Amino acid sequence: MVYAGPRTGRYPHKETQEVYARRTVLAAALAVAACALAAAQAQVSIGFFDKRMYVPGAEIPVKVTIRNDSPAPFRFKLAEERRLSVSFQVLTLTNRSLEASDSWKRAMASDSPAFYRELALQPGEEYSFIEDLRDYVSIEDPGAYIVRCSFWPELAGRGGSVQAAAAPAIGSNALSLSVRPGAPTPASSMAFGAGTAEILRAERISPDEVVSRTIQARQKARWNEFFLYLDLERLLRANPEKKRSYDRESDDGRRRMLEAYRVDLMASVVDADIVVVPSSFEILETRYGQSYGTVVVLAKFAYPGFSMLKEYRYELEKRDDIWYIVAYTVLNKGTE
Repeated sequence: MVYAGPRTGRYPHKETQEVYARRTVLAAALAVAACALAAAQAQVSIGFFDKRMYVPGAEIPVKVTIRNDSPAPFRFKLAEERRLSVSFQVLTLTNRSLEASDSWKRAMASDSPAFYRELALQPGEEYSFIEDLRDYVSIEDPGAYIVRCSFWPELAGRGGSVQAAAAPAIGSNALSLSVRPGAPTPASSMAFGAGTAEILRAERISPDEVVSRTIQARQKARWNEFFLYLDLERLLRANPEKKRSYDRESDDGRRRMLEAYRVDLMASVVDADIVVVPSSFEILETRYGQSYGTVVVLAKFAYPGFSMLKEYRYELEKRDDIWYIVAYTVLNKGTE
């Protein structure tokens, strides 16, 4: 007789079935977790912030939008140094990749700490910010290019490589970029008029005409014309909290703050009084000297059964023979 060891009261085939069942449950749980992670994957899209004539060395603002169309929340990190969160690839029509800009190389070679915020997008929500393409890629020659963006939900390592990142990047759509010959002068980088190929340039007009054109542009939803005579930096710095943040920022940080402020104005998130659309308006008074002026406007806002009246006092300053709106106040004048 062969001794088979003590009996345990369990049969080998039963134990095998239990182990198999546990493994099956674990595999199913991992599959569910993987599906949930995949379902929470966001989409990244890019678009030019406004229509401009781009020349070598000029600003090329690109709007990056992260959207969660999944049924689950999407969580990600967003670095204060945006180059740790996004990267751009610019290709020629011969599929040659352009070299990174000097500012990108310096930023990625830095050993400074990476500060970031943790954000969460609920299903259907999106988050956008503006980046200047020249902060990422050196575009020295005119020509036609293809632009793509990569977003790193868990931040990229210094150098922006896939190997250095904690999680894979999410790719964007492709944009066609046309860079024309010319110098990056203010006139050549101005916005186009709505529906035309005409480049918008600030003109030497009186303060009341500046205010009138600005309000009319808002009435017609022509944003490029609306921003033409607004000093966004002065308007932003009118808020003490934003002024303190702005003064502490680097040049790149200040530019991003101004672009974000522009986006918030268009969405009526901040300073809604200056972007609200009046049904009609009237210039009541204009006073100006060599470099400073004020324009008083009575604006009417139509509501069912009545109109609300508001008096706007715009402050303007003259620089290089051009008047710019630098501040405003609003006084309610009742209804009619």
